[in-house]
Amino acid sequence: MKRKLLILIMLACFLFGCVSLFPLAADNDDSDLILIFEENFEEYEKDVNVSSTLMPNFFVCDANAIGDGVIHVQESASGNLYLKSHVFTQIYSATPIVGAYEFSLDVHEAQGQVQTGVFIRAPKTVAAYYEADGHPDTSVCQAGLFLYTNGSRLGVNVKTYDENAASTSCLKNNTVYFPLPEGASYPYNLRVADSGTDISIYVNDTLICRVTFTNPGQVYGNHESEGKFFGEAKLLDAEGNEKGTYTNPLMSSDAAYIGWTTRAADMIVDNVTVKVEVAYQAVLTIHQLPAKVTEKNLEDAKELVAAARAIYDALPEDKKALVVNFAKLSKTESAIEALENVTEAPTEAPTEAPTEPSETPSEAPTEPSETPSEAPTDAITQPSETPTETLTDPFENTEFPENGSGESGDAATEELTDAGSNVKTLDDSLALWILIAIMIVAVCGTAGYITVKVRK
Repeated sequence: MKRKLLILIMLACFLFGCVSLFPLAADNDDSDLILIFEENFEEYEKDVNVSSTLMPNFFVCDANAIGDGVIHVQESASGNLYLKSHVFTQIYSATPIVGAYEFSLDVHEAQGQVQTGVFIRAPKTVAAYYEADGHPDTSVCQAGLFLYTNGSRLGVNVKTYDENAASTSCLKNNTVYFPLPEGASYPYNLRVADSGTDISIYVNDTLICRVTFTNPGQVYGNHESEGKFFGEAKLLDAEGNEKGTYTNPLMSSDAAYIGWTTRAADMIVDNVTVKVEVAYQAVLTIHQLPAKVTEKNLEDAKELVAAARAIYDALPEDKKALVVNFAKLSKTESAIEALENVTEAPTEAPTEAPTEPSETPSEAPTEPSETPSEAPTDAITQPSETPTETLTDPFENTEFPENGSGESGDAATEELTDAGSNVKTLDDSLALWILIAIMIVAVCGTAGYITVKVRK
């Protein structure tokens, strides 16, 4: 228990240290964010399944086996290890991201153009991200912002909701292609920095374009994605020139998902990193809380709750609103308190239970104790208590009648009962004198016999 407490204290110190070291500003300064996930696949062997890597610690890694989908580690001719997604796959953050974040990965040239890509600001969808969006070009994914890594250009597709669009999902694709920086070649680093108010997209640290979005909280009509969205988005090149303005973009204005997907093609990635605000660490910690607190997981739940509470309480007030699952923290805290009260109840019950009964016995004997103390006093003067006096009679072991006459013991007892205690005292004296007299006679007789004997 002491060891667990020490770990918890260290964790709290670390978390508070993070808060002080990384002020939470709403810009793209890397110092504002904390590295929360990193994987370079160098510790594995070829053909190792994605489930054996660190990826599931942050991402959902789904491969449709029916469509021959597979996600596994592969090795290049130079010996570099990387992750390959092969047809009908989707990898996305297990917990939607809130606040500012940065998503970075090294990408190889994708196959199939619009059949593979990286998505950001994606809403929750009832369909898999690798499903076609119904548009004639069979573009995949319900995400509002979809990046294609193909050839010497980067495609940026802003998907919008359009109930009149020629698609079953009421979606429209709006793709703008940007040339790669001079000298860039595959694999190159693709980095997305999302401040919460705009998104900057980099290739090898060179700004390619920006996307700004406004009017959050919009709800669209019937389609395969859920949640609330921004009402407008603008796409700008690196110099700030507007490349397109779009209404009803399918970009989540609440918590959002990031990841990549493939449909009928392959995609190769490496060196995946994710940086987030401290507020999102609170979200993740709360997300790890058990759905139900039991005696079995009580101690673990208490440690997680303490860690989540420490992070949350250290946040500035304007950042606490980003902890969208705070209700779960409160619910778990209440469940822990209730369980501890139930657990302690049996321990306290025995302590209190004897207290009440102990008062009753202590008082109960008080009244009866007075009765016995008075009863002997009355018994001395009342004939009904004769047996008590009989036990103290010095003659109870003799065969003499109690009244000293030839009457039987029963008759004597009956007579004593009628005569009372005074008569009884008199009879006892008389019997004693008779006994003395007999002894005197015996002595005198013996003396006479001796005298006669001497005279002879």
